[in-house]
Amino acid sequence: MNTINAFDLDAAASHIASFGESHDIEIVSHSSGGRAYRRKKRIAIRPVKSPVTYAIALHELGHVLGHQCGRRIDKELQAWEWARANALVWVRRMEDAKRDGLRSYVAWAERKQRRFPDRVFITPEHPVYEQAR
Repeated sequence: MNTINAFDLDAAASHIASFGESHDIEIVSHSSGGRAYRRKKRIAIRPVKSPVTYAIALHELGHVLGHQCGRRIDKELQAWEWARANALVWVRRMEDAKRDGLRSYVAWAERKQRRFPDRVFITPEHPVYEQAR
């Protein structure tokens, strides 16, 4: 991963397309955010037009290509770690998108935990808390 602050939009868009081609992953258009379908080898993303949409595209690819195990919160963290490790460049806006995404999943897991106290969605010592700050 390159941490230089220069973001090349064309290179980022080509990078996402190359993952699709080389791993036979279908990349379809999505109106907001992104979705991944691991078994179908498909991601639904907005077009790569900024560091944020590039980060989200990488994150969704991480759900398909990366190591995915554990609870949903674990898989979200793993997909973001894959995204960062495989990015051509990782700029502040991408880190902010990662943090915002993780915060939303922490909030989701905490709501679920309150609603279903007999099930475990997240624990206080989970590493996602450190990265969601």
